[in-house]
Amino acid sequence: MAWRHIMITNNAKLSMKNSQLVIHQDETITIPLQDIASILIEAKGVSITAALLSRLAEDRIALFTCDQKLVPNGIWTSFHQHSRQLSVLNMQLSLSKPFKKRIWQQIVQKKILNQSACLEYLDREGAEELRHIAKTVESGDNSNREAYAAKQYFGYLFKQSFTRRSDDPINRLLNYGYAIMRGAVARSLTNYGFHPCLGVYHDNQLNSFNLADDFMEVLRPIVDFNVALRQDEEWSVSTRAELVNLLNMDVSIQGEKYAVTTAVENMVKSYVACCRQQDPAYFKLPDLLPLRVHQYE
Repeated sequence: MAWRHIMITNNAKLSMKNSQLVIHQDETITIPLQDIASILIEAKGVSITAALLSRLAEDRIALFTCDQKLVPNGIWTSFHQHSRQLSVLNMQLSLSKPFKKRIWQQIVQKKILNQSACLEYLDREGAEELRHIAKTVESGDNSNREAYAAKQYFGYLFKQSFTRRSDDPINRLLNYGYAIMRGAVARSLTNYGFHPCLGVYHDNQLNSFNLADDFMEVLRPIVDFNVALRQDEEWSVSTRAELVNLLNMDVSIQGEKYAVTTAVENMVKSYVACCRQQDPAYFKLPDLLPLRVHQYE
């Protein structure tokens, strides 16, 4: 299974030879394509061959681009690689509103529980309060417990005056990490044949990744945890590399440890079972753990 997440921070030429990614810089580096899950390009002077782009799509390797502020703003994913693309699309279109509301209820509950765990691991106040809020989430979260929990959570995590809409260094780091998680989810969804614009809760007609935005909610506390641990808010290559490397951190699904990348695959795979059986009980969502790099056997 692919596990490497490559970050290109200096100008380079990217090509392919013998099923290897070839990075031409001052030195030439080769990496087996079968090991790569994603490539993030920050440097503006990077060229990439058409042959490599085609191979990335075939091997379902996500390619991120960044804006002028070095925040991911685009993702290249495979197009219609699933063997039963139409049947998956029809399955998505046929999902009932009650089914989607129950899926969203589980996502919101798990997100709030992971926020609670984040506060607990950081020895902050509010963990028990959030666990209580999670118990009150209704089908479809009609009472908007998600927003209420978020307001309480960020107040405990950073400071009471903190808001997600403010233009400050903390939000810059959060947005970068969230974009990485969103891309990882989008990659997995397209690999399983889902159309990411068809969400269970998010339904913005201008958003091509509504379903990815649904599923990534449970992963946001992983990013929050990393940013809250920082003694400074430095915007450096090493800081951004750590945020990308969060995809290799341990999380838990039903007591088993997985890297985030693998956990996302398992989450999406379980959603396939949910949809086929029309039963949200098959849904498997990751639990936050203390930040440790996953040890591959």
